[in-house]
Amino acid sequence: MSCFENAVQNHLKTIANRDLQGFSQYLHPDHHCIIILPNGNMIEGYEDIVSFHGDWFADTDWHMDTKVMDIFANDDMGYALLDVIYHDLDEFGKPYEMKYLLSLLFVKVDDNWILIRDQNTMK
Repeated sequence: MSCFENAVQNHLKTIANRDLQGFSQYLHPDHHCIIILPNGNMIEGYEDIVSFHGDWFADTDWHMDTKVMDIFANDDMGYALLDVIYHDLDEFGKPYEMKYLLSLLFVKVDDNWILIRDQNTMK
């Protein structure tokens, strides 16, 4: 497994473990980091993304299954495409799931893979 593949797996583990500190270490610390949610809403910038994930990680009802479909990296950038099944409970406690594609774009900064784009696209 390459360094980039390890970084992607570790990033996904921080999400599965609701590890906000670990997750935030994978974010670009300036305005270049953008997340596009499955509903099309966009979150931009380190502080807003950390705040959003802090709230999300506090909710313990959800989990997601991920499968890497494609992965590529060169010396400066890396890309991963994942198939995701997201499991959660609605406001009435009824289980539901969403199926979507997750596209992750990382850049290499000081030998670390840093996330700059995270796009979720419903299937």
